[in-house]
Amino acid sequence: MKVTMEVGNDGVAVIKISNPPVNALAPIIIRGLKEKYMEAMNRDDVKAIVVTGEGGRFSGGFDINVFGTVHKSGDLSALPSVSVDLVVNTIEDGKKPSVAAIEGLALGGGLELAMGCHARISAPRTQLGLPELSLGIIPGFGGTQRLPRLVGISKAVEMMLMSKPIMSEEGKKLGLIDAVVSSEELLKVARSWALDIAERRKPWISSLQRTDKLGSLSEAREILKVARQQSRKTAPNMPQHQVCLDVIEEGVVFGGYSGVLKEEKMFNELVLSSTSKGLVHVFFAQRLTSKVPNVTDVGLKPRHIKKVAVIGGGLMGSGIATALILSNISVVLKEINTDYLQKGMKTIEANLRSLVTRGKMTEDKANKAFSIVKGVLDYAEFKDVDMVIEAVIENIALKQSIFSELEKVCPAHCILATNTSTIDLNIIGDKTTSQDRIIGAHFFSPAHVMPLLEIVRTAKTSPQVILDLMTVGKAIKKVPVVVGNCTGFAVNRTFFPYSQGAQFLAHLGVDVFRIDRVISNFGMPMGPFQLQDLAGYGVAMAVGKEFASSFADRTFRSPLVELLVKSGRNGKNNGKGYYIYEKGNKPKPDPSVLPIIEESRRIAKLMPGGKVLILSLSPCFNEHASSAV
Repeated sequence: MKVTMEVGNDGVAVIKISNPPVNALAPIIIRGLKEKYMEAMNRDDVKAIVVTGEGGRFSGGFDINVFGTVHKSGDLSALPSVSVDLVVNTIEDGKKPSVAAIEGLALGGGLELAMGCHARISAPRTQLGLPELSLGIIPGFGGTQRLPRLVGISKAVEMMLMSKPIMSEEGKKLGLIDAVVSSEELLKVARSWALDIAERRKPWISSLQRTDKLGSLSEAREILKVARQQSRKTAPNMPQHQVCLDVIEEGVVFGGYSGVLKEEKMFNELVLSSTSKGLVHVFFAQRLTSKVPNVTDVGLKPRHIKKVAVIGGGLMGSGIATALILSNISVVLKEINTDYLQKGMKTIEANLRSLVTRGKMTEDKANKAFSIVKGVLDYAEFKDVDMVIEAVIENIALKQSIFSELEKVCPAHCILATNTSTIDLNIIGDKTTSQDRIIGAHFFSPAHVMPLLEIVRTAKTSPQVILDLMTVGKAIKKVPVVVGNCTGFAVNRTFFPYSQGAQFLAHLGVDVFRIDRVISNFGMPMGPFQLQDLAGYGVAMAVGKEFASSFADRTFRSPLVELLVKSGRNGKNNGKGYYIYEKGNKPKPDPSVLPIIEESRRIAKLMPGGKVLILSLSPCFNEHASSAV
């Protein structure tokens, strides 16, 4: 972890950041940059400066570990003064020009450092972005001021609010990058560019002083107004979005330096917010999911998974198949009859068409993806698959039968995975002799969209199989989390008390639509009853039965879902649930469901014993806590 400097015969000092793997801007690196810059500014043999990163990467941004330290202590002194002290005073307002030679990535503080330079030369396919809002903060090294001045307010707002990076080629078109050259030519061109600025053959541009891309004050305020309105809808409980827009406006109205000062003040306030503490925790937690003792640390290499069979073409199975083919993994989709198979294939096609309609992928790519999924009605195509993912209904006997058959028809290396959300895997694999290959691959609906993949291991699941499924999960852009085997695993054992709490409140007389509104206002994407509509009532009943069987003394048995099904409702699947679902319209509460809820309340009060039990389940432990009301 160091910063080095070499001065060439041409009079250019090359300052290099070295902090593998992404050259994070740790406090020691920032101090090193300041020292080397001051040395270069004071040396008579230095005419200009190039700053770059070692190992094919410029910088992945500020060292996030520092935020963890600040969150524990509440002491902001651990945060170095970078925005004004280093980027403004030392680099941008320095007496010698600086050029950033960027390769691989320049994210967060890395891009902000580059924007403080007087030009930016990039290698091809370099990632550029300011993702700080995803950590509950705003850019803190001047990014809220320089990015709008370099690419325009609209694009800057999009990049920051969505934490959306761009590639260097687009950056060149926007004006963020001055030139894109090969990696081999990068330093040579950057040195030449720096000398040209020093000798006035190229303009000496301080991005903080630019105003040509900001437009008029009224235009800028209108863009920010629209962004505020949109953020209130999409991120109502994320204060950093509104703060970011306020700071941008400060700079537009009062100038870049004033904006930088406000940015620094608001950055320090946001760092200590509960939002930042939560999102930084999530950041580190997600990275820890890649490290599984006795799996990722024993020298195993993942096997290549080229072909996957999915059993069941319903909502979940078709979503899983979609996720796989989007990452160029061939899929065999099996169903029990032609009607179900056609419906599953049409759902996959509709998933792809939706991505095309929303501009997420091209028509050609959608067609190519659809071409690598094949629908079948038997096991003939299973002889060369590398993995099977069973995604049928939550029926133990059916799953046991399927796994017994899979053991006969699949190759010996094939991973046998189940998408069960609740059932103990030892029960599912009870009738097989291949229990070292059996693993849970629990996706979440819609499977091609939701990022979580719960990987369930049993005591007999081999480390190789776990590693292979983790690798597939990452390949299809999921966050694979390895958990232990027990009824409900981790996610549903966490979620079930939440769902039970909602049912309990509803049966005490609280309006279900009010419950959903309160939960949505709290920050969840939707409330528990609308979520039940989305997931389907079959899942709710199957999961409920498993928990009732395993934890009979702690389960509130609501008859509500069964009554809904008897009344012809199946949630979003048939457009009727707690809400009415009409194409092109937002779901709206269905008043006709209220008598069904009232009937459920009446039946629940007649349950034997007259007690309502509040469930208390934590993931795979705390198996004896309960309370009765």
